[in-house]
Amino acid sequence: GGGPPAGGPPGMGGEDTGNVIATEPHFAVNADKQCTLTSTGPQTITGYIYCDNYFEFWFNGELVAKDPMTFTPHNAVQVSFEWDGVSDKEYAIMCMDYASTSGYEYIETDAPQLGDGVLMAEFSDGTVTSSAWSVFVVTSGPTDASIEAGCSATNLDVCVVDTLEEPTGWVDRGFAVDGAWSSATEYTAAVAGWGRTPAWNASGSCCGTATSPRTQAPLTENGGCSVNYATSSPNGLSTSVGHMECLDPMVVLSELRSTMIWSSDLQRDNRVLFRVTVPADRVSSSVQCPVCDAAVQEAGSQRVRRELRTLTSEEWNKVTAAMWIMKTTSREDGVAAYGAAFRTYDTFVVKHAVAESDPRGDQAHSGPMFMTWHSAFVLEFENALLSVDPSIVALPYWDASIVEPSIFTDVYFGSAPGTGPGGEVVDGVFKNWPITSNFSLSDYKTAAGDAVVSPFAGSQIGMLRGSSSTRTESVALRFGSSAYTFASNDYWKCSNLDGYWNDWYQCAEAGTAGGLSLSNARVHGGAHQGVGGKSGTDSSDFEDPTTSPNDPIFFFHHANVDRSAFHWMAVNTDKRSTFYGYPAEDATGAGPTAESSYYGQSLLDKMSDAWGFSAQDLGLSDSTDSQTNADILCRVAPPTAVYTYDSLVACATGDSAPCTASWEAVVEATTTPPSTTMGADDSTTVISTTSGNDTSTEAGSDQATASNTPGIAVFFVGVVVLLKMS
Repeated sequence: GGGPPAGGPPGMGGEDTGNVIATEPHFAVNADKQCTLTSTGPQTITGYIYCDNYFEFWFNGELVAKDPMTFTPHNAVQVSFEWDGVSDKEYAIMCMDYASTSGYEYIETDAPQLGDGVLMAEFSDGTVTSSAWSVFVVTSGPTDASIEAGCSATNLDVCVVDTLEEPTGWVDRGFAVDGAWSSATEYTAAVAGWGRTPAWNASGSCCGTATSPRTQAPLTENGGCSVNYATSSPNGLSTSVGHMECLDPMVVLSELRSTMIWSSDLQRDNRVLFRVTVPADRVSSSVQCPVCDAAVQEAGSQRVRRELRTLTSEEWNKVTAAMWIMKTTSREDGVAAYGAAFRTYDTFVVKHAVAESDPRGDQAHSGPMFMTWHSAFVLEFENALLSVDPSIVALPYWDASIVEPSIFTDVYFGSAPGTGPGGEVVDGVFKNWPITSNFSLSDYKTAAGDAVVSPFAGSQIGMLRGSSSTRTESVALRFGSSAYTFASNDYWKCSNLDGYWNDWYQCAEAGTAGGLSLSNARVHGGAHQGVGGKSGTDSSDFEDPTTSPNDPIFFFHHANVDRSAFHWMAVNTDKRSTFYGYPAEDATGAGPTAESSYYGQSLLDKMSDAWGFSAQDLGLSDSTDSQTNADILCRVAPPTAVYTYDSLVACATGDSAPCTASWEAVVEATTTPPSTTMGADDSTTVISTTSGNDTSTEAGSDQATASNTPGIAVFFVGVVVLLKMS
């Protein structure tokens, strides 16, 4: 509810736009994204197309993309285009499997063969390839008649290929298929195959490795990287290929969502046209909220996560001992000793890296799925921890607003920065915490025992670190400061925000919501930068966004971030039926993915399906079904989760815990909003905040001394903010 103050929203005219004293803000700008409302108007649609071997794609009569690789590797291409939100959506794709005039490929070898084409595509509006598409075969061969005349792999001279004229205007808007078209035939990957999948050469910024369709040999021009075969240049012609045009189709596409299609003759039909028309009203209808049938936990039955410094020495020792067991025990031995919930510690590092490295887009960060993914991730870790020692009861959290006693001591996490010669952490209960060398993704499997498909391959020198890391140290590194703290009032602002899911996320990640600056620091990224930090351009283990769980402090920090979301959901329980306003469709990211909408972000998307979370993984049920963002919001929320937090219990019982926030603040408008990504340089941003007696400034860090100017200035970034005024 609520509406604009008299005269219109601040800064929009109709009132004195000077300093305004604000009570708790109320945000309505994300209300239209929840599952009970309809998304209307123009949209940007993104998608992925894979064709063996070459495609051209039109949308509503406009050419959108051409495959830059005409033969091999068999790459998928990311596409993006605009839809007016009103017209029917008409998809037209020409897909061509390479064939010579005989219908055969590799004709300059001893074993020419008939290739097989295939098309597979998925788009963010829900359109996917299936038998609902229509096909028209342009070229087909060798013909039956030529085969009867003796055409074969050893007698190509008599082979004939039939060619039909393309239907006039077949790519145009309004084109109607006729009886010359037929329904697409569906194939499985086991039948059609994925072909020669691509590999992106980061150092050369090219897509390799290309081969000749005539000789089957690698092309030699530019090492066969980003080159196409040409009759005039049999060694290859260089071509321009971007990273998002050189994607592994097995990573970005899934037979769980779409189907491989072709004509009825997979081998002999070589140039095939595909069309499908999606009525405009099919996607403008409301996304129905799924039913949340999770049982409400009985009072007092939830395990309680406590601030780590409230644990006794014995309790803390149990936690650290269990983590060392997870770090040093193999998966097989651990499951045998502790049960199916056991995971090795490095499993979590790799799972995080696989999600972050997904070619479709980061599945764990920079979007609304950040917290659903990390809540599931921390819960799976907690379950593994308790499998080793159930008497631990629950995973503790680290509240960075508590200064004493310091956690950067021998009793807890050791020094920050690390006191080893290269920044190694050589003290504390996790001293000399090993970082895996000779990393191989094949050593890791899902809980179900399945192989993990991902481009993540470890660091440049084969360690379990991010792909850009060149650090050789074999133990965890820290380059930040033990002085890092987080203002309690800023934490509780985000935790009490009256808004929708994306508003909480923007507050926790950037200190903003709806264009209004609320916090001088970042609930999530601040600790990664402040404690982990960098040494020159080198990331510490905690600061490396790909493998940040390499530092054990990760899980205690992320439990605290989860605590903020948990409190926020409790405060906004009135939005629970619409899944707290989580974006139902066409969800977009923040920071580097601010304009991107890709699978994994929206409410009903499965989380990081390259290596996701089953209900069984999370201890929610015996089901092996992959969990969606909606599943987590249903089952891992204050009334239904198997855990809660000591502060939430205290707030519910009227204890003196700081359940609310002071909203009186000075917020200086900036042309550069705070960074929403870990490790970004936000030195151009200055935000001053006064909250009661708590005064601080962010100017490229999360702690400093502040100015003390009264009032609140509001700035807008293309949105309307509704404020409850005092």
